[in-house]
Amino acid sequence: MIEPVSKDKCLPEILALFPDLIAHRHDIHQHPDCGFETQRTIGKIKEFLEKHNVSSKDMDDATCPGSLFVEIKGNLPGKTIGFRADIDALKMKDKSEKEWTSKIDGHAHACGHDGHMSILLGAAEVLSRMKDDISGTVVFICQPSEEKSPVGGAKGLIASGALDGIDAVYGLHVWPTLPSGTIGVLPGPMMAASDHIRIVMNGKASHAAMPHKGIDTIVAGAQFLTAAQTIISRRVNPLYPAVLTFGKITGGTRYNVVADTVEIEGTCRTYHEEAQDAVETYLKDTLKGIDAMYGTESTLSYERGYAAVRNTPSQADFIAGVVRQCLGSEGLADVREPAMTAEDFSGYLQHFDGGFFWLGATPEGNTVYPLHNTHFAVDEKCLPIGVEVMVSLVLAKTA
Repeated sequence: MIEPVSKDKCLPEILALFPDLIAHRHDIHQHPDCGFETQRTIGKIKEFLEKHNVSSKDMDDATCPGSLFVEIKGNLPGKTIGFRADIDALKMKDKSEKEWTSKIDGHAHACGHDGHMSILLGAAEVLSRMKDDISGTVVFICQPSEEKSPVGGAKGLIASGALDGIDAVYGLHVWPTLPSGTIGVLPGPMMAASDHIRIVMNGKASHAAMPHKGIDTIVAGAQFLTAAQTIISRRVNPLYPAVLTFGKITGGTRYNVVADTVEIEGTCRTYHEEAQDAVETYLKDTLKGIDAMYGTESTLSYERGYAAVRNTPSQADFIAGVVRQCLGSEGLADVREPAMTAEDFSGYLQHFDGGFFWLGATPEGNTVYPLHNTHFAVDEKCLPIGVEVMVSLVLAKTA
């Protein structure tokens, strides 16, 4: 049997539950569900909860497809605190080479959401037996489709009104670059806003031997891509970090035909709306200039996806204080920079008070595989620490 990291810091109830959490995680990792199609995962979550005498609440499939709530009422009135875990997987290969590697080809829990839901289930089970210590209500949110940017599962849950009345909501993400079992938290931005960019350039086909009779969208597209790279370096305030990446370009039908259509897709990542606004504005201006120069007719779709995940200073201090109390100062990782990856937990923090933190998920000395890597797998020894911190946060907020 594997031993949890820092097990001396965990409640005995959490350590006793550890084997069940591992078994649940292995099953979910082997059978990953993607997007809103999380029926099997929801079924397994219910199965775990029923085994531990914790009731759950089905959500309306019309407004909250693929979702599940667990509500635990304390024996005294008080605040309502939410804890959210995303439960969907990615459409990619699993090459983690574990005994519990995905059995579904092209589906993988390569972002650690199997770990998140295991932590949620552990916290729900432990807190269900501590109702005398809870003043208020704890709501556990099993959310699908976090990976489906820019739509995401959080938007529908929030819009449905199912969370109305919550005083604060908390979330976490396993983080491979931090030592297993340590907690990372920052005031201000933790993760970036993520926008989806799609450009269609229309020109005129002609024989490759007579390019002057056509309007070459490949050449125009190449000029656009080169010009767009100066937006970050010359148009955006350098105090507002931004990343602009075009990862897909398609166009043309034959090697000897001038291409009459090119499609370009990319993403912009920012922490500040000022940078977001600037990138969108100057992309439009750049595209107009290219159209004027080459005679193309182009359209730009700039779809704003997830906002930046931002902690208020008071919430970051609160989380850090709880971590010091239950894990000691050594439990806090030395985190100095936010990440340019995105998370739809930002949607909750736009509507409710709360906070977000990272849980270290790579054992010391092991190869660090990034999130969304085919070899990434959560170090499950860190899961009891995630449960301990989440239980401690809830007790601190509802004491």
